[in-house]
Amino acid sequence: MAPPPPQPRRRRLSANKSVFTILFALPVKSLLRFKCVSKTWNDAISHPGFRDTYNARRASSSVPRFFFFQGFDFDYDQRSGASLHRFATLNSAGVPLDVLPITVFGGPIKLVLPSSRGLLCFATETCVYLCNPSTHSLVQLPPLHGGSGQTIAGFGFGYMGSTGEYKVARLVHKPEEGYYVPCKLECSVFTYPATQPAVTNAWKVLADPCPYFVAEFSLPVFVCGAESVYWKINQSRHCRCNSKAGGRQDAFLVYLDIKKERFGVVRGPQGWRRAIHGNPPRIMEDQPVGKLRMIETPGDLPLRLVVWVLADQQNSHWVKQAIVSLPPLDNRTILGEIKVYTSDWIIFSSPDNIIIFVNKKKGTVRKVGIPTGLRNLDFCTYTENLLTLRLPPYESRN
Repeated sequence: MAPPPPQPRRRRLSANKSVFTILFALPVKSLLRFKCVSKTWNDAISHPGFRDTYNARRASSSVPRFFFFQGFDFDYDQRSGASLHRFATLNSAGVPLDVLPITVFGGPIKLVLPSSRGLLCFATETCVYLCNPSTHSLVQLPPLHGGSGQTIAGFGFGYMGSTGEYKVARLVHKPEEGYYVPCKLECSVFTYPATQPAVTNAWKVLADPCPYFVAEFSLPVFVCGAESVYWKINQSRHCRCNSKAGGRQDAFLVYLDIKKERFGVVRGPQGWRRAIHGNPPRIMEDQPVGKLRMIETPGDLPLRLVVWVLADQQNSHWVKQAIVSLPPLDNRTILGEIKVYTSDWIIFSSPDNIIIFVNKKKGTVRKVGIPTGLRNLDFCTYTENLLTLRLPPYESRN
């Protein structure tokens, strides 16, 4: 008669599963501390399989748990050209978690893009940075082939699930001799692999330039399903800087297909006019569907949102997804910009130093106060990520 299988091995496997279940539920800060417990724990938490599963679980959360705010004040060192910014992270209850001092070059930070799978991207006049607030890691991306003094005309950022890579697209315009300003912008793409093997310092300059000027301070959107970055077109500047420029007058968005390395143009919904709307529409990713979403607030209906989804970007075919009526707000509450839109929640900024959570299904409103000294209208949400950012050294940091 064959002996029974060894029980200790079975129990050890069950215990390991229990340990991993607990580890997956812990925040990044705790996991980084637990790596010091033993070599076994360090190897387990550092394993790419654990990290990828942990990051994927956090990214699939329907409600963001963490908010990233920039302080109003920053320190500038004229000798080195460095700017010291102070960022703060809060949880969904408004409790401060960390303060991140971040030093950048090329002037102050111009714009912080919406996060993608736990990472943030922001730029100064001439430099682009990636940041993981969970691991307090920051990298400055290398300058372009033409040097570090080129002014950034626009940039985009996102995570490509098909390749497991982060992509940064940068638009640069360089005036030619005389007073003529070229309409088309040079575009370069930098790739940062999430699995982090050897990383090169090379930007890839695309053969086709961007055919339109983009709205620099209007947040671009990366849609993972379409593997494209979308920018709002600055139509007035496009026509003013180059009277002979081609292009459609009804063009609304310009997008870069990262995989095909090709630009395209999207018109607005049929019969839709931007001029008659009181507030500019917000574009963002419809994550469950993997398509672009546009949300507008008609000027005559301040408590109603019209939601569109780009069903076919090749033919600029938009579908009206929903008309959402917001629950009544008291007269003292002022809504800012839509920061998050999910099937259950809408999150607004507000000039009143609060974050406004609207539960669409229950019709309830929750207000969360934020500390003073933070840019209450300019924040983004992020999910936790275990990736520690690193880049090989390169010659110039400024």
